[in-house]
Amino acid sequence: MKKWLERNAKALQSLAALITSFAAIAALIGVKIQIEANAQQQREQSARDIYREFLNLSVGKPEFSDPDYCAIRDSANAGAYESYVDYLLYTGDQLLTSSPDWEPTLDAQLAVHREYLCPQSDWSNDTPEIRQLMTRFKAKHCQGFQSACQPAAP
Repeated sequence: MKKWLERNAKALQSLAALITSFAAIAALIGVKIQIEANAQQQREQSARDIYREFLNLSVGKPEFSDPDYCAIRDSANAGAYESYVDYLLYTGDQLLTSSPDWEPTLDAQLAVHREYLCPQSDWSNDTPEIRQLMTRFKAKHCQGFQSACQPAAP
C-alpha cells in the first residue's frame, strides 16, 4: 500500500487539490444562495411592515381609505389625500417587488381610489412595477369610466 501511495502521490495531491477547489466553489455558491435568500426574506418583511403602516394610516384616516373624492378634491385635504394615494402606490411598489402575489390586494385597495386614479395618465416617474400595475388597473377599472364629480367651481 505504501508503494502504491508513493507512486501515486502526485495524482493524489492533484485529486485532493481538485476536491478542495470544488468544495470552495460549492461553499461560494452556498453563500451566494444564502445571501440572496436573506435579501428576499428582508424585502418581504419590509414590504409587510410598510403594508402594516399603510393599514394603520388607513385606520387613522378613514376619510382617505374610503374616500368621497368629489368632496376631497376641492378641500384643504386634497394634498393630504394625494399623498395618501402616493403612499399606497409606494406600498404597492414594495409589495410587488417582494412578490407578485400582492397584486389582487393592491387592486382592491386602488379600486376605491378610481375617481382619483383613472384620470391620471403620467406614470413615467414611477417604477416599472407600478407602471405595469397601473396599466392593468386602468384596463380593468377605467374603461368607460365617467367621473361622478361635478366640474370644480371657477
